[in-house]
Amino acid sequence: MYLEVYPDIIFILNFIVDFILIFTLKKVNRKNSSLFRMALAAGLGGLSAVIVGVFLWMNMLLRFLLLYIITSILMIFIAFGRLKFMDLLKQVIVLNLITYFVGGLMNSIYYYTNFRLYLMKLGEGISFSNISWKFVGCVFLILIPVAALIIWMLRWYKNNVPLTYEVELVLDGRKINTRGLLDTGNCLYDPIYKRPVMVMEDTLMEDLLSSEFRKDIEDAKHYLEGDDYETNQWNMNAKHLLRLRFIPYQSVGKSGMMLGINLDKVLIHTGKETICNEKVIAAICDCHLSTKDNYHVILHKELL
Repeated sequence: MYLEVYPDIIFILNFIVDFILIFTLKKVNRKNSSLFRMALAAGLGGLSAVIVGVFLWMNMLLRFLLLYIITSILMIFIAFGRLKFMDLLKQVIVLNLITYFVGGLMNSIYYYTNFRLYLMKLGEGISFSNISWKFVGCVFLILIPVAALIIWMLRWYKNNVPLTYEVELVLDGRKINTRGLLDTGNCLYDPIYKRPVMVMEDTLMEDLLSSEFRKDIEDAKHYLEGDDYETNQWNMNAKHLLRLRFIPYQSVGKSGMMLGINLDKVLIHTGKETICNEKVIAAICDCHLSTKDNYHVILHKELL
């Protein structure tokens, strides 16, 4: 007795399923990717399935490591690029959860209905003309609540996962890429021009600003904090002075003034499009905005 294995069929079936899984992960977690990169990731998933299908001597542990750990990480890396460890871990977990859910749904339909019998008949060239309307109605009655459950789960996940985007900051020809959190509670506005204000960590200034501009920023901070600084002692570059803004803020039990700078551009990559905002004011925050270092910018809702 021997077992025939068809690598091409295994590859094609797993390629289609893996592409659907990667596409679903992209939509759920709002990641940036192209069809080509997702196809490459799905191709890797199909190839790993072929390896497991051909080399049947692999034990369960080796199969688990290859399919659910190594392949998942490589597929995510190919589809979405290099990610931070915690973000990568989250994508791996969500991908496997989606895989288990979709796989369980497919197995239930295949083994607990007559669907596999119709597939076998299709493979034997037998038509589906004998399918009863009762069977079709039962299939729809099953699929409608399942589809509603999937949509509800995706909406719940989107509503409970912070909206973070890839953000590019541009100032005087310098560019830095970071991640920004969309905070609908951010109500900061420039008191003079009435334009929305975003917030960024001061750690970004090292790569975004020149050393001279950073020194001028520090002098302005000392003055804003009430130190013994006189404006005529700054000797500030006139160009830098024109970029400075003083932004009033108020929170629960606290109010004050934040120092801000006028950026040339802020590009927000949503996954579907790139939104370009010009002359955006960014208030500088001295503390970390995210305890887990997931983002370094807080976006104003009007920037999107």
